[in-house]
Amino acid sequence: MRTGARAIVVVLALALSACGASAPGASSSNSYQGKTIHLGAILSLTGAGGVYGPSSQKGMQLAVDKINGSGGVNGAQIALDVKDDNSDKAQSAQVAQTLIQQGQLLGLLGPTLSNSAVAVHPLAESFKIPILAVSTTGIHIVPDCNYPKTDPCKYVFRDSLGEESAIPANIKTYADTAHPKTGVLMVANDDKFSSDGGKIVQNTVSQNGIQLLDTVQFSKTTADFATPVTKAVQKKPDVIFITSLGGIPAKIMIEARKQGFTGQFLGGNGFNTAVVSKQAGADGKGAQSGSAWYINNTFASNSGFVQAYRAKNSGDPDQFAAQGYAAILILADAAKRANLTFSDIPGDRTKLRDAMESVNIDTPLGRFQFTSNHDVKQTIWIIQMDGNGGFTLVKSVTPS
Repeated sequence: MRTGARAIVVVLALALSACGASAPGASSSNSYQGKTIHLGAILSLTGAGGVYGPSSQKGMQLAVDKINGSGGVNGAQIALDVKDDNSDKAQSAQVAQTLIQQGQLLGLLGPTLSNSAVAVHPLAESFKIPILAVSTTGIHIVPDCNYPKTDPCKYVFRDSLGEESAIPANIKTYADTAHPKTGVLMVANDDKFSSDGGKIVQNTVSQNGIQLLDTVQFSKTTADFATPVTKAVQKKPDVIFITSLGGIPAKIMIEARKQGFTGQFLGGNGFNTAVVSKQAGADGKGAQSGSAWYINNTFASNSGFVQAYRAKNSGDPDQFAAQGYAAILILADAAKRANLTFSDIPGDRTKLRDAMESVNIDTPLGRFQFTSNHDVKQTIWIIQMDGNGGFTLVKSVTPS
């Protein structure tokens, strides 16, 4: 065994001990020995979501390696099939359908973007295969899986903190200390995640004593942000709110500083990756958002996760890696308790879904359980870009 590989094994062992428990399945008498738990992931490894998807994949694979290397789930090994949707909604749906029709999958993860979830989550619901959203934070991801329904969707879950929780917490935190009076919203008008975030900002600012002077809309395909940023900066706001994804937030920050804006940037989930923080550089220093995870949180299983991730990937994890890692732990715990047959796949998918509802485990996100609507209820970490590609903690907000 190579020295590097040996080091990873040692760190993964430390990760297990840091959790205070053995790997999923180690204590169960229900043997799945010799079986395989097939999972599929639809991620944006390229395109606009390419700043998020690769981290999700690395987090997922780390958890798969940890579980498989520690005896699997009741003896079964996890096989994770990751497909790239190129951040395209139609391609995301096509990839999901291809994965489902292979016939052996017990569960799905993803897609990366809320815009793609509009097409993928109803598809999973119709095929009655459980799907766990690992990064989609827009409105109506759960419980109605992106389209009007009288009854909640039964097969759609998420372990990603919704913007309806994160954005108001972030705005309130900043308003309570800095007392801004005015703001301008810059929002992509052709993307669900972005437009949802814009709606949340518009519904929240007045509650915190902030007058929204203007809403500047743009397309996510915009190449040069000089014109929309000029429109925002000319209003002389105390705060520029940015709800967009990919490299757009960094481009706006750089252009706004170039035009002399000295106020604060507040945003959402689109800020919460080291890729965007690094792209923004010194111009993004202090840009603030609400995050589902913070690297130095003291939850029981977080330090082991961070150590293992650094050993395998030679860099720090981010929120998206933590959510991807937690998602595999969640599905493994549910599979462990689901009494799977491995012969009746439709029946096993329903058994997995049922078991997911009662998940109660330690993850890097904290103690994890789903709400009755299959959503998360967790600590919100208010973070700021540090100007060097990382983040500093402003405060933590305990869920009500």
